[in-house]
Amino acid sequence: MLPDTVIKEANPPQFGGTSTGVINFLNFTFSALLGPVFAWVLHHVSSGAAQAEHEHYQMAFAPLLLGVACAIVLTLCLKETGSAARRSFSETGEEI
Repeated sequence: MLPDTVIKEANPPQFGGTSTGVINFLNFTFSALLGPVFAWVLHHVSSGAAQAEHEHYQMAFAPLLLGVACAIVLTLCLKETGSAARRSFSETGEEI
């Protein structure tokens, strides 16, 4: 998972466990909170029908695709913090 890798590289080693715990807490919290939100959206889109149709699921999942697109764009904006950044720092002497 990308957040675990980024958070471990961005923090000192002595805070690795704490940072991993925070990331896991956020992942599980948002997973728990978004389940009922998705159920509400699906119920709203289907107008309370007893049986949700294929189109209802497509409409309910559409906003999630925007989240995926946003995540891809944000991934491209991440700053290198691993060995490539350390190598660049040692060559140029500039601070990261």
